[in-house]
Amino acid sequence: MSAKKRFYAGLGVSFWVLTAIFVLLPSWPHIYYRLSPQASSLLASTIASTAAAASETVKSPSPTPLAPKPTPTPPKMALPEVDPTLPAENGLIIDKIGVRGQIHEGEDWQTILKQGIWRVPSFDTPPVNDRPIILAAHRWGYLEWSASFRKLNSFYNLPQLKAGDTIQIVWDQRPFEYRVYATETGTQITDYSANLILYTCQLWNSPVRFFVYASRLDK
Repeated sequence: MSAKKRFYAGLGVSFWVLTAIFVLLPSWPHIYYRLSPQASSLLASTIASTAAAASETVKSPSPTPLAPKPTPTPPKMALPEVDPTLPAENGLIIDKIGVRGQIHEGEDWQTILKQGIWRVPSFDTPPVNDRPIILAAHRWGYLEWSASFRKLNSFYNLPQLKAGDTIQIVWDQRPFEYRVYATETGTQITDYSANLILYTCQLWNSPVRFFVYASRLDK
């Protein structure tokens, strides 16, 4: 076989290999979960461990400065008007990445993460928001999730969010708007001044998370 024919043959093989990868990529979570049935539970426990670390951080007393300086208390933002046309269930909407899921409440993170988006209970809700609202969800989800449910309720595309992107929380039929100001990867939350924090796993069975920090927009 001539060098030219070998080149085109190799090019053809590479093309079909790449095609197979792109075809199988959306199905990889399903394959992975079938090979490792405990994967979802392990990932759920690591998501919960990040929430637990955050709760311990805010409980720990901060050292008192030697010469504290008074800081003005920012005025409370007015609550948005109730919109009866909005869903009665509290929900998260991120148009850029197609998320439109119900926010679930409770301490039983194992059960709740199977249902979609979890609000970490030791932190605030939109009407209060003296401390951050922290929302977590699986990036890949569970084998039994349908493709449509996964798109609406998982944080698979959370790493696509950038500073300037907007997020909406519907709470008690009130629309609360937020703007992303920072994102990062790491093992723990580093900025508790945010009004809203979202996070999910960055990689398979890894302690590294992807965090999104957002501030509420005063409308």
